[in-house]
Amino acid sequence: MPGISRLTLDTEWLIFAQFDAALGKVVKKQGLQGETNMIGHWIGTKAFGKLTFSSVWYHFISHRLIWSGTFFALLASTPPVVQSDVISPSASIGGHEAKFIDINGARTRYYDVGSGEPMLLVHGARPSGTSSANTWVPILPGLSRRFRVLAPDRLGHGMTENPKGDYSVTAEMDHLYDFIKVMKLEKFHLMGQSTGAYHAARVTLEHPEMVITLILTDSATLSPPIGNVEERRAAIGLGTGAGARSPGATLKDQVRFSQEALSKNKEHITDEFLSAAVYMASLPNGQKTDAALRGDAAKRYEEVIARGAEEMRGWIKAGRLQTPTLLYWGKNDPSAILAVGLALFDMIAEKNPRARMFIVNNAGHFHYREHPEEFVRNVLNFTTAW
Repeated sequence: MPGISRLTLDTEWLIFAQFDAALGKVVKKQGLQGETNMIGHWIGTKAFGKLTFSSVWYHFISHRLIWSGTFFALLASTPPVVQSDVISPSASIGGHEAKFIDINGARTRYYDVGSGEPMLLVHGARPSGTSSANTWVPILPGLSRRFRVLAPDRLGHGMTENPKGDYSVTAEMDHLYDFIKVMKLEKFHLMGQSTGAYHAARVTLEHPEMVITLILTDSATLSPPIGNVEERRAAIGLGTGAGARSPGATLKDQVRFSQEALSKNKEHITDEFLSAAVYMASLPNGQKTDAALRGDAAKRYEEVIARGAEEMRGWIKAGRLQTPTLLYWGKNDPSAILAVGLALFDMIAEKNPRARMFIVNNAGHFHYREHPEEFVRNVLNFTTAW
């Protein structure tokens, strides 16, 4: 459930208030997933499933423990609660549960939360096990109150399988279109961040009849080139792709470094988020992608996506993008700097009277994670205005 921590350890003490923590030492939780309530409500174990535990029995046991002195011994020995790095097999975070579906032969991981009009979220970054739909988790609770939110891992990202052939944005687009088809999405809102803005814009330009509103955030890939993005990323210790290039002691340190380098506020970079990214990158698909994108495949990927972005900019200049479009940019983004966002907005707004731009102060490349409540509020205002 959104907003509720979902415990994923195979064996872990139930977590209660301080008094219930002592009682909780009587019963171990094994393989429990879902909402964890106080012992007075229910107890779950792998062997016996979910058992109703009435308040009458709760008070009876608690009084017996206190009378016998057992409670005080248990309370004294109750260890402090610590956050674990153990990640679920689906690398799900934030209390949400990712799903898997076959998309034209590619096992695809995705989030599907909420109800209402569909909203499709396309995450950013170049192919990597560390980049995934997990980036959207802070805004899922807010958006899902109004929309059915679908957020897949792109082909060759996260836990979605790798392409059968070469890594290319063309293969990713085919996979995205297949996902739309399998999910039976006819009309939907569409959001893309960073590299994912390329995919979102292309779907909208190629099939404007499908997209109700378009939200593009912090994309140097799609925007007109200003300066040298590789030099800007190198200045903060990063390479071009999603994989960290900093000299960290561990992969987790490196992922943390890259996330922090692109952020103005760093509180959103949690251990849970980092551990899930490392877990996905450590899987065979993630390792294969990382190895491939350190070679010639990376150069070919960049060549194809650059040509595609140039083509789309030509379509935009010709007035082909008439869908209500919101550009949402972090003022302090060190990679997709504000200047490229303004240039993209000017290009769209020249022929699209329903183009809007929102610039958020004190925010970097992941402003939707840094200020999730504000982001959801502004997106809802935009998407419901047309």
